[in-house]
Amino acid sequence: MHSTEDHRGDREAGRLVYPVVSRRSGGLSLGINLFPEAKVCAFDCPYCEVFIPHGTSAGFSIKSLAGELALFLDRGYPEDWAAESVRDICLSGNGEPTDSPLLGQALALCASLRRSSPRILGGSSLVVITNSTGFLDPGISSLLERYSRDESLVVWAKLDAGNEELFRLMSGLGGAAPGTVSEEGTDFSLETVAAGLLSFARRRPVVIQTMLCEVEGRRPSEADLSDYAALLSRLVAGGARVDAVHLYTLARPSPGDRCAALSDDALARHAARVRSSTGLPVRAFGSRAEIPGDIDG
Repeated sequence: MHSTEDHRGDREAGRLVYPVVSRRSGGLSLGINLFPEAKVCAFDCPYCEVFIPHGTSAGFSIKSLAGELALFLDRGYPEDWAAESVRDICLSGNGEPTDSPLLGQALALCASLRRSSPRILGGSSLVVITNSTGFLDPGISSLLERYSRDESLVVWAKLDAGNEELFRLMSGLGGAAPGTVSEEGTDFSLETVAAGLLSFARRRPVVIQTMLCEVEGRRPSEADLSDYAALLSRLVAGGARVDAVHLYTLARPSPGDRCAALSDDALARHAARVRSSTGLPVRAFGSRAEIPGDIDG
């Protein structure tokens, strides 16, 4: 039986394509790794599941990606995953996909393959999981907007806090971990990132993704939840199109073991509070599966 752990060996060994059972996708998600050799991200989130890759990858190229996708369709899927429908093709991997200069070409390849392989991929969504910093780049925003409009790209945008103190803790902005590659001197504030998110979400819908976990003994407080709900409400009042809010907790180990998962009961309470405060559709995901609840507000 497949589990949420199955993909880690593939991804950390430098594979560009890695199937994974995803809680939030509701089944088989086909991961696309744009950074097989290093973790590339301006953030160093303490809960990040990406360990320093240990493979001998030759690096990312569109040709290599096309080859691995073809291998998955020809052999990997029928041999190992034929009982599962592919729910989405998800660009995430070892880093922030909007930091890749080949993001546009990777999106084009995945969109084209989805059309040319309808039996396996025809029912799948195209997804980008982002830390939301790319919205500050007009070129990246335009690219995501175009694929959202023309290819029904679903953008899952990180927003882990409603106040600056928790934002910096959850984004790891106090320092970079060894092996992390980021733009030197780059720093972000919650207000800057939220402004970029608002600018994009006024034009195209997003799914807000929010990690709720314990970090070095600190759990989200009542004040944190109030600040978070208030920020969501402010974004919506400003014109942001939020299709859903995903509240989730740890499902896999993270480097340093600094974090611990919240219980399903705690997540359910937090989801009910955010849902009540904002009127938004909110889904809660525990360590193993989605937590049942009214997601319609």
